[in-house]
Amino acid sequence: MFKLSDTPSKEEYKAHSDKTVLLGTQEVTIILDRVQTKSGSWERGFKFGDITYGLLRRFVPGRHSFTHHEYSADHGKTWHPDIRTAKKAKGKVIVERSTPHGEFAFDSIQKINRDYYGPSYKWKS
Repeated sequence: MFKLSDTPSKEEYKAHSDKTVLLGTQEVTIILDRVQTKSGSWERGFKFGDITYGLLRRFVPGRHSFTHHEYSADHGKTWHPDIRTAKKAKGKVIVERSTPHGEFAFDSIQKINRDYYGPSYKWKS
């Protein structure tokens, strides 16, 4: 079984996605969680991109033979009951961050831009 290094490595997360590996002495499963992002304003339009987070999932035995999962986005420093709270931790492992792709703006915004920059203004996508 593959053993993760003590410091997070993007290459290890990519190579062993959806596989069970060792983190110290614990067995964890690597999960890549891709999130779509949006930045910009109503005046200029919005740009869209993607961020891929590297998460670890471990099984935790509970009472009465029940088990549940815990998730870590900071390479096992802190563990959380769900992915959402895990991604709020500081020191998240970001496996990949895309450059913004695609833009969105309304016709009225473009009219304002043409009024401000001149009639030859053309929005570049």
